[in-house]
Amino acid sequence: MKKKLFWFPLLSALLSIGILYTIGNIFEISFLSWNFYNESPSEGVIFEAGGSIIPVIIGFILGFITERILKNKHKGNSNLV
Repeated sequence: MKKKLFWFPLLSALLSIGILYTIGNIFEISFLSWNFYNESPSEGVIFEAGGSIIPVIIGFILGFITERILKNKHKGNSNLV
């Protein structure tokens, strides 16, 4: 059960971050999107990247909630045995 307690919250956080960034880019929602700008002038290459931190925060919150749910469920099942 220890491995499940580690992988489920991590996967839920990463999956929710990916889904939120994808939704932001598809529907052009600025606070959920990741963007980059690439320009090649004669003097060199200019590359700028930026993105919103909101999907990361929401992902961490969902991962934390998932971990709490799994711990409470595991604690409740161990009392029955």
